[in-house]
Amino acid sequence: MKAPPIAARLLRRRPSILKSGSVHRIFHTISRTSIRSKTAAGNFCLLALCGFGVNFNGLHAQADTLLALPSPEITAQHLRRQPAGAQSTTLDSTCLALHQTENVADALWKKSGMYVKSYGLGSLATTSARGGSAGQTAIVWNGLPLQSPMLGQLDFSLLPLVFVDEMTLQYGGNSAGWGSGAIGGAVLLENKSQFTTGLSARLNVAAGSFGWQHHAATLRYGSGRWAGSTRIFFEKANNDFTFQIHPDLPEKKQEHAALQQQGVLQEFFLKTRPNEEFALRVWLQDIARQIPPTIVQNRSQATQADALLRTTLHWKKTSGLLTLQTRAAFFTETLDYRDPLIGQASLSKFHTWMGETEATRWLGRQLRLQGSVTQTYTRASTPAYEASPRQARTAVFLAMRREGHRWQAQLDGRMEWVDGRWVPFMPSVGAEAEALRFLKIKGKIARNYRLPTFNDLYWRPGGNPELLPESGWGQDVGLVFHGKAQQLRWSYSATGFHRRIRNWLLWARKDGQFFFSPQNIAEVWSRGIESRLDVASAFSFGEITLTGGHDWVRSTNELAVSNPRIEQGAQLFYVPMHRVFAEVSVRVKHFQITGFQQFTEKVTGINEDVPSFSIGSLRIQYARPFGGWNGAIFLHIENLWDADYQVIERRPMPGRHFRLGFNAGFSTRKHTNSSS
Repeated sequence: MKAPPIAARLLRRRPSILKSGSVHRIFHTISRTSIRSKTAAGNFCLLALCGFGVNFNGLHAQADTLLALPSPEITAQHLRRQPAGAQSTTLDSTCLALHQTENVADALWKKSGMYVKSYGLGSLATTSARGGSAGQTAIVWNGLPLQSPMLGQLDFSLLPLVFVDEMTLQYGGNSAGWGSGAIGGAVLLENKSQFTTGLSARLNVAAGSFGWQHHAATLRYGSGRWAGSTRIFFEKANNDFTFQIHPDLPEKKQEHAALQQQGVLQEFFLKTRPNEEFALRVWLQDIARQIPPTIVQNRSQATQADALLRTTLHWKKTSGLLTLQTRAAFFTETLDYRDPLIGQASLSKFHTWMGETEATRWLGRQLRLQGSVTQTYTRASTPAYEASPRQARTAVFLAMRREGHRWQAQLDGRMEWVDGRWVPFMPSVGAEAEALRFLKIKGKIARNYRLPTFNDLYWRPGGNPELLPESGWGQDVGLVFHGKAQQLRWSYSATGFHRRIRNWLLWARKDGQFFFSPQNIAEVWSRGIESRLDVASAFSFGEITLTGGHDWVRSTNELAVSNPRIEQGAQLFYVPMHRVFAEVSVRVKHFQITGFQQFTEKVTGINEDVPSFSIGSLRIQYARPFGGWNGAIFLHIENLWDADYQVIERRPMPGRHFRLGFNAGFSTRKHTNSSS
């Protein structure tokens, strides 16, 4: 058998390892040489098995030692997914399993410091990360950006969590890694390839207030070299809740706010060789919804229908210390907006083709290099454009990470050409180190940018093809305190950030002009402090976890604007200065109770301020296995204290409402080998 690279080096340097028969020594020797790839880890396992054969009798004598072995650390992570020095949070499949009937906007609301700007139940939901605009949060699906080239943003309420295996939230700019739009943060949605032998299935059914229904099913199957996954969902709601504009006024019922959407995510995986695999994904979704009137409108007949198709083909090969990947994608979306009251009918479409080749290479034990070339071609059409604009973009990404025993540092850079014109070079440098046994220090400096969208460039009237990209520098510095004592684990982090963005795009009206047009007229200074606390304690009867955070964000416009009127030094629209959130979960055997509470300070709206609000939620779940099956039933209470509140001015939110559901599934899978 051919020895793997790391293992072979060990054998040449330490032949006594196998002679000794000590598996414990093998693990520790490998750990000191820093196993940094899954391939190396897998090869090491083969070597370890060979070692078992060489000195089988010795293993019998050391069975207890084998059980006590620590797991070797595997750090073959994407350099863009976990950049050194950056603040990020990962929600794995176990965490997301509790939210399978919800969407990404719901998860961001409860699990992140990103401020979700929801226009109401079932309506548009965008984000503000670290005081940025909706278009300054990148959305990345399996390494490829999803933002609409027409709007520069995405509706997070249309991203079902049942289609997501893992979600990572990056705070702060990472334009070097993800390109245009990653100024305030990034939301990374991942699907995992699972080469399994056998079959597993899961069904989710839930219903609740205001005619809400949610049905979803997941089927996974495979035979080792090939595998597949099929996920479907259906959601429907009337959203006809009552609300009260003022305590002295009678209640009103929300009208014309129904939603219906359905979708399917189909995945196929093929492992042609032990170190080579393909993944094909097809995402189809169809959404129809009514646009409700604001509280100053008597009625609305506006509707919006969205349809999307997202397909990707991913090839990955690992050979020794080199990993090669190629991604190809085709995304197309249509948005059909109609409003009979004003005689408006608008059908918008865009098509995006993307191709990316990426190589990652280890140089020695501590240095890793990564480079990629991405080609993007986009075409869009809408009656508001004079023609069908097209855009071709070529980007080159380079990264270098050096890792020590208690530290790591990373240098990134991106060069991009857009229709033959250069975008300024985007560098980034970050580092983090374990300064003390209980303290980690991290920091990052990055230059970031956002290109004007097709609507900014070509919308009639107002579009301006001469617009410049938004760009500027941002800095982070953070402290992470952590500890572990018997059954208690805790961590507390505080991160300060600072960012200045010039040529900020704002739709404003020039003197004597009767329509709004985008202009590079603003300069925004954002700064703040993010605090996070995580505590988990295990007991004989179960587990208690506490997570929480506080964000203080000042994001001010440094240049006065006349229309809309924005004073110099004024806080940006829809950016709360303070936001506090906390979640407590208690699990006792098969029962789990989770309470969530958050406070959002008042924000400045376009026409009027939106008052502060504090709302809570409660989830009660009972889960247990039944033979070869496992299942759970749950009750979810939203807006527990029945508060009257708005997130966006003149858009009411529902009072206390309920959701009741169950899920059940089984699995005959015998082996799991997951990778991204």
